[in-house]
Amino acid sequence: MNELSASSSPPDAGGGTESRAVEGPGASSAAQAEAAARRVSAATTGWKIRRVVWAAVESTIFRYSFHTMYGWRAMLLRMFGAKIGPRCRIRRTVRVYYPWNLRMGSMCIVGDEAELYSLARITLADRVMISQEAYVCAGTHDYTDVSLPLVTRPIEIGPDAWVCARAFVGPGVKIGEGAVVAACGVVTKEVRSWMIVGGNPAREIKQRQLRSAAPVRGGPQLSGEAAD
Repeated sequence: MNELSASSSPPDAGGGTESRAVEGPGASSAAQAEAAARRVSAATTGWKIRRVVWAAVESTIFRYSFHTMYGWRAMLLRMFGAKIGPRCRIRRTVRVYYPWNLRMGSMCIVGDEAELYSLARITLADRVMISQEAYVCAGTHDYTDVSLPLVTRPIEIGPDAWVCARAFVGPGVKIGEGAVVAACGVVTKEVRSWMIVGGNPAREIKQRQLRSAAPVRGGPQLSGEAAD
C-alpha cells in the first residue's frame, strides 16, 4: 500500500488531486510493517489449536448428528469449555466460533443456521431464543486504524428475550429481559427490557405485552390489565 506525499499535488485535468507515491528506502519498510500489522492475531497459539480441533468436531459429529440430539451437541460444546444449562435446544447447523466463550442458561433455543461469533463472551440467560440465521457477533475491527485491529466486546442477552430470524446483534450489546429483536433487525446498542425493536439500525417499536401466561416478575402486565 503506497503512502501519499506530504506535499500537496497540483489538481489534475479532472479537477481532482493526483496522488504520488513516496520514494526512498523508508517507503517499502513502512508498507511491510503495515502489512505485518494486519496479519497479527489476538488469539493465542493454544486458542488456535483448540479452534482447529473444534472446527473439525463441529463440521462432522456435531453437524451430522440427528436433529433432535440436543444433549449430544450440548455435551460436545461443554467438552470445549461452553457452559450450557439444562434442557437447551441447539440445532445441528448452529455455528459457534469459540465454545469456551459461550454461556447459556436453562431452556434456551438456538435455531438452524444461527451463528454465535463468540470472539468475546456471549451470555444467554434462561429461556432465550435465537431464531434461524440470526448472527450474534462479539467482534469487529477498529476502522479508525488503517491496520483494522480486532476489537472484541461481550454480549449479554437477558432472560425470556427473543432474537428473531436473520437479526444481527453487534459487539458489546446488552439486550434486556423479555426484549424482542424483530426479524432482520440490526442492534448496535442496548435494548431495554420488555421492548420490541426492529429495523436498521434497530429502534423501539412498542412494549411487549404478555397475554397467554403469567408475566415474569419485573416484566409487563398481561394485555388488558390495569396498571396499579
